[in-house]
Amino acid sequence: MTIGFIGAGHMASALIYGIVSSGEYRKRDIYIYDINEEARQHYISNGFNVVGSEAELVLASNIVFLCVRQPALPGVLNAVRGVVTSKNVIVSVVAGISIGFIKAVLGQECKVIRSMPNMASSICKGATAISYDMPITYAELNRVKDLFETIGVVEILPEEQMNEVISVSSSSPAYVYMLMRAMIEGGVQQGMDRETAERLVYETVSGSVEYAKASGKSLDDIISAICSPNGTTIRAVDYLEKKGFEQAVKDAMLVCTKRAYMLEKEI
Repeated sequence: MTIGFIGAGHMASALIYGIVSSGEYRKRDIYIYDINEEARQHYISNGFNVVGSEAELVLASNIVFLCVRQPALPGVLNAVRGVVTSKNVIVSVVAGISIGFIKAVLGQECKVIRSMPNMASSICKGATAISYDMPITYAELNRVKDLFETIGVVEILPEEQMNEVISVSSSSPAYVYMLMRAMIEGGVQQGMDRETAERLVYETVSGSVEYAKASGKSLDDIISAICSPNGTTIRAVDYLEKKGFEQAVKDAMLVCTKRAYMLEKEI
């Protein structure tokens, strides 16, 4: 099976290097096209197959990942419209763009899977949501699902939830990094050296996730267990609640989702 990537930006890079590092696929199985000469040279120097056009990539690949920005998508779809066949499965990684939009350009019989991975895919710790529409076969769906499972966990969702999932698992690493940044800066402001603060925060966040997954407890129970009566943690938690910390995160997620719904209307 050959895999093609149209676009070589951050998300494409995360997927490409995650897939290779998983050990399931080799560099020679992957074809790449990008309009940026510097990006093409980067992948050539790293041993990947780099082709000269979108159409050439589709002809060389069974599974074709669309990893371009929304404004560039119509041009890319028009460039490959005449060469996409039933042998190709198109996997869109373009946020906010429906399967119907892609089919309207390529033809209703083309095979399209919509996906929303995240950057941790590059280290095989990704979280990806996918949705699909006919005429995708279950064998083809499972082939793409298996591909994403080499770089993390996968959930199959109705397409009606694909804009919402962006705020949950695709954009959300940015919120987590903001929290980590604030914790590090808080430590520095209290006199801790930055390297020590970074080490402690990184391991605290990583360990908190692993503990939550392994404990079998609800997040509410874990929070309660950490918050001793009249102790230090409960003071911090009470302050965060008064400042609307959790509500601010939920509100930000809604803003993220609303933006996702606007993207298709702008192209």
